[in-house]
Amino acid sequence: MRWRCRTGIDYVISALNTDVLREIYMAEECIWRADSVAQAHSRFRRQIALCAAAALSNAAALAAEMLSLGGVPPAGRPGPRVRTYDAASIEECLIQAQSLLAHYQKRLAMAERLGLSRLREVFREIVKSKRAHVLHAAVTAAAGARPRQLS
Repeated sequence: MRWRCRTGIDYVISALNTDVLREIYMAEECIWRADSVAQAHSRFRRQIALCAAAALSNAAALAAEMLSLGGVPPAGRPGPRVRTYDAASIEECLIQAQSLLAHYQKRLAMAERLGLSRLREVFREIVKSKRAHVLHAAVTAAAGARPRQLS
C-alpha cells in the first residue's frame, strides 16, 4: 500500500512540475506580447500584463504545493519548452486558453479524487484565473484585434 501511495505522490509532483513550467512560460509569453502591443492599445497591454501576473502567481502556488508534497520545483528552464500560448491569431489564443482551462479542471478533479485539499484550493484559484484568461481572449477576439494589428 505504501508503494502505491508514493507512486501517486510522485505522479502528482511530476504533474505539478509540468504545470509550474507551463505557467512560467505562459507568463513569459504574456510579457512578450504585452511589450509588443502598440502604446495606443494600452487596454490590451494592461490585460495581457494581468494575465502574466496571474500565471506567475499560479506558478508560485503550484511550486509551494510541490514543496509541501516533498518535491522540488524546477530551478530553471530545463528540457523542452511546454507550449501554452504561442499562437499566430487571437482565435488560436482563445482555443489555447480554453484548452488550458480544461487542463486545470482535470487537475482539479485529480486533486479532489486524491483528497489533497490544499492542492484542490490551488487548482480552484487557477481555474478562476484561466476563466478570466478565456474571457479576455474572447473579448479580444470579438473586438477583432489581431496581434499584427496591435503591434
